[in-house]
Amino acid sequence: MIKISGLNKSYGNKKALDNLTLSIPSNSIYGLLGPNGAGKTTLISILNGLVSFDSGEVSFFDLPLKKNLNAIRQRCSLIPQSLAFYENLSVKENLNFFAGVQKIKGKTLKDNLAYAVETNRLAAMMDQKSSTLSGGQKRRLNIAIGLLNNPDVLFFDEPTVGIDPESRNEILDTIKAYKSDNKTVIYTSHYMPEIEKICDEVAIMNAGQVVKQGSISSMVNNEESQQVIIELYPNSSTQWHLLLAQCCEVSLIDETTLLLSSSNSVLVAQVLTWLENAHIKVKQLRYGATTLESLFINLTSKGRTDV
Repeated sequence: MIKISGLNKSYGNKKALDNLTLSIPSNSIYGLLGPNGAGKTTLISILNGLVSFDSGEVSFFDLPLKKNLNAIRQRCSLIPQSLAFYENLSVKENLNFFAGVQKIKGKTLKDNLAYAVETNRLAAMMDQKSSTLSGGQKRRLNIAIGLLNNPDVLFFDEPTVGIDPESRNEILDTIKAYKSDNKTVIYTSHYMPEIEKICDEVAIMNAGQVVKQGSISSMVNNEESQQVIIELYPNSSTQWHLLLAQCCEVSLIDETTLLLSSSNSVLVAQVLTWLENAHIKVKQLRYGATTLESLFINLTSKGRTDV
């Protein structure tokens, strides 16, 4: 579907992309991860024809991007992180306006509009002023606008920023369903549970390069590591800081996951004893494995830039 080979891009003396190579399969949800400055924004901009590149090859549908930019852009859509519609217009007016900008007319407009409205559950609010929508509803309108050309490829740039958990889950379920509609989704986010929930494969970028790519399960479970992951059931205990303060080899990944830097049996037994004394129940303990978040941190802790 999307093939990238030896891609390079510099801004003056700063190297944004450094001989980057990546292949994104069709009809998949592909996660693109990386710290700020890793080159994600530059890559997405290049793939959407917004920024040129210095060297390398990019193709969509076996068509070279440079020679087929207009044709490829008609089959793609970028849903930005910022809300890209007019607050003073109604939902219907916004959809019709942006369809007009893209010169979508007749039966194509009718079919595409129906699909965009249905998949984002906007039918009940078509006459509602966009400024009065909730945060989640505004995000759904943003997505619906991106669907008006019925694209084959959808780029999502942090689409759940600033919305409540219930709305986030609804949007993630909607995005996940696009795969069954024969669409390819490229998804960027800093929120690892989102990536784990919807993505088939991921690529982790750092300093303009892909440092790891593949399915989440293969990356996590087969990662060679001496670390131990202890997953816990949710608990309101206030003893986390006391636990962590007792040993520099233990760190907190999130509210329910501990990372032990060593698989030493004495350390593991000591931590399990601490947890038992704190009445914190262990859900799962994994040796020689890691979480997506800890893997991400390990792979991107060096070489960060400001590109």
